[in-house]
Amino acid sequence: MKLFLDFDLCNECNSFIADLTTEESLVADDTIRNDLSVKFMRHLTYNHPEVIQAIIKEVKIQQRKPEFDLYK
Repeated sequence: MKLFLDFDLCNECNSFIADLTTEESLVADDTIRNDLSVKFMRHLTYNHPEVIQAIIKEVKIQQRKPEFDLYK
């Protein structure tokens, strides 16, 4: 599932995004990238309640949509 969220980034968000998009980070192993992603998600969870509310709302909408299994 992909979500496109529109919210005001704080300085810490910009710092996390900069860290996640450096060339070093892009070629790093999965463990390092996962650690950075977890820190960013934790920051969003505790500091941006509007993001969490938008995710909850979108998940509820997508759960109501029928899913078609193309492989049946």
